[in-house]
Amino acid sequence: MKWLVALVVVLNLVVAMYGSLKQRPPLDVHAQEVSPGQVRLLPANWKPDASAPKAQASAPAASAPAAQPLHETKPAASAAKSQVKPAAKPEASKPAAKAADKPQDKAGQEKAGQDKKTQDKQPEALACYRWSGLNDSLLARVKGGVPQLKLKSGQMQEDSKEESKGSGRFWVYYPPLATQSETKTLSAEMRDKGFDNYIVSNDEFKGNLSLGLFGKEDAAKTLVARLKAAGYDKAVVKSKDQPAKITALTFKDLDAAQAERLKALQKRLTPGIALKGC
Repeated sequence: MKWLVALVVVLNLVVAMYGSLKQRPPLDVHAQEVSPGQVRLLPANWKPDASAPKAQASAPAASAPAAQPLHETKPAASAAKSQVKPAAKPEASKPAAKAADKPQDKAGQEKAGQDKKTQDKQPEALACYRWSGLNDSLLARVKGGVPQLKLKSGQMQEDSKEESKGSGRFWVYYPPLATQSETKTLSAEMRDKGFDNYIVSNDEFKGNLSLGLFGKEDAAKTLVARLKAAGYDKAVVKSKDQPAKITALTFKDLDAAQAERLKALQKRLTPGIALKGC
């Protein structure tokens, strides 16, 4: 029994030595099966890395990194072609720059147009005139024509002051009697006694007896004393320099139409008193 076990061991050793010493046939690479998932197509312009060791450069293509699946070959080829395309020329950016400038030019023109419209819409200059030297009678006439100007509230301002008017003389007169016939009889009596006179008929003192105009107040008072001595004690001395009310009208913020109507009114009512700017 022992010899049988020893024989089996020896046979196993012989077989093992024979298998190790026997020369193996050369490896057929093409006969090996490769999984499609490990196949990768290299780009058309692919080159091996010069810095890599020669051993790696000479390695079979099968040792390269796993390739993309076969159904991705077309996108890969198109990607490779897109990489090979030359860069766009710099001149292509010039039209784009010009196109970008056009909106700015258009915006500038629009702004200029708006500025011009703003200038056109600016309000016209308003006029201001002063109509002075109006006494009570002239003032009444002017105010009668003011409604033609179509003024707004606050466009007309009225200023009045007292001024001395007259010749600087003193007038002596005698008041009229109850009737005109009695006044005429009185006038005739005064003439007979040396007091020259006449009946006033053309102003506010109409009907009074005018007895004289004197340059000095003393001369006028002397005549009054003589009249009293003759029995005419109602004689009066009046200064011709009585203060008179003078009014000035100021017309403000007049538009062109109002200014023209004011000028026409002034020429018609007071041709001797001109309008003045204010």
